[in-house]
Amino acid sequence: MHTLPAATLSRVSELARCSTVFLPGDPARTGRIAYWHPDGAEPPSAPGSVEELAVVDTEAHPLMVRALLVPLREALPSLTRARVAENVSPSAAFWGAATLLALQLASCGRMLPGLTGTGHDAWRAGPLTAEDLERVRTLAASMPPTAHAVPLGGGGSAGTVLLPEQEGLLRDFLDAVADTLPRTPAAPLAAGGDAFAAVPARRFPELRGWAGDVAAGHDAGVRLSLRVEVRGLPGTDVLDADVPGGDGTAGDDIAGPGPVFRAVVQMHSVSDPAVVADAAEFWAAPADPRSPGGSAP
Repeated sequence: MHTLPAATLSRVSELARCSTVFLPGDPARTGRIAYWHPDGAEPPSAPGSVEELAVVDTEAHPLMVRALLVPLREALPSLTRARVAENVSPSAAFWGAATLLALQLASCGRMLPGLTGTGHDAWRAGPLTAEDLERVRTLAASMPPTAHAVPLGGGGSAGTVLLPEQEGLLRDFLDAVADTLPRTPAAPLAAGGDAFAAVPARRFPELRGWAGDVAAGHDAGVRLSLRVEVRGLPGTDVLDADVPGGDGTAGDDIAGPGPVFRAVVQMHSVSDPAVVADAAEFWAAPADPRSPGGSAP
């Protein structure tokens, strides 16, 4: 039976007792994991850099701590074992669970190539099914305060501390793992180039159109469906003001006695199947990033 070296197990145990948080980067693979002791003790001795980090304590008071910052690629092995370590901190347990979810999504092929807003090549987790999204939201809802304790830079009024939104931070982490896994030393040779294979950050603005084509129909854009409404069936009211489009008057679609059938075009978000709206309402309403055609931040 394969076992980890004692030194590795000891390091995993030491890191698991720390407060742990994910620090996103651009591109996603440059994200880092920060470890620190809430009591002010020196961070663990492990590969990485020790830096001053602004965090908030359990009372939401800002403070500076000395934290060990580890590149995500080097942190993944420890994170996968953190959940079962002795005396694991709530934040380390959370990011350990997030790592397992990210690896499960990747093993199912839930990875899409694209470009970041700054033009860097990056993989991201997707396309996600409704079941995947439910798992992400359930896990995000369990995120302890210490797992997103690094305040956002700027914003907020005086005396107000703004922390990253849980689901958004978790999605950033899933993208970071997806952007890390395919980039092995041999990947550029196997892929015939550096794009989506090499680790160093590079910009590929010429791939913007291709990236948009990949996203279309996978995790960007909308899908259409028809909802058929039937009014005037025996035992029901002929005029139904509760049905979308029903206003309690006969209207032009009432040609005479008998059932009335009405087809309503619906728009579904590709990235989130739970987001749906009538096409007429969508085009009449102001732009909303939560709408089927919107772009969530």
